Amino acid sequence: MSLFKTVQSLIDKDDSTPIQLTLGSRKLKPGEHIPKGEARATPTLSWPAAAPGQKYLVVSIDLDAPFPSFAPLSPVLHWIQGGLELDTTKNALTSSDPVLVAWAPPGPPGISGPHRYIFLLYHQPAGFTPSLFAKEKGWGIRDRIKWDQSKFEREANLGHAVAATYFLSN
Repeated sequence: MSLFKTVQSLIDKDDSTPIQLTLGSRKLKPGEHIPKGEARATPTLSWPAAAPGQKYLVVSIDLDAPFPSFAPLSPVLHWIQGGLELDTTKNALTSSDPVLVAWAPPGPPGISGPHRYIFLLYHQPAGFTPSLFAKEKGWGIRDRIKWDQSKFEREANLGHAVAATYFLSN
């Protein structure tokens, strides 16, 4: 199943509640468009079905680089954050763990149509070791393009995503 179909099926699933995504002060509904200039800050996530004490990991990917109609560089990794836990005082998923892959804000070319930025939320397995995925010089663009999400899921022992959402931006 394609990554986007996975996201759509998780959003549509009866027993699943989509991830609530906030960029700046703007709460986004699944599929909502946001100009790339308004999507610079690292997203804030909440998930109404989050269990107290459970750790989660989020992966964000652009499916449409450089153009939705011609995407030879896709998928492009935009963010990985582990150690997310329910913070009931903020009603959000927060983490004190170091970011694994820093948020790369949307940056489609000016002439491009909207790109789909997907967010996949996983239960973080016990014993997850972020250092196995660290890059000595950080995650550059070459590490992010043509991202193999299935390979990462296997290597990180993630299993299936438990929730998802996406937004459009250009």
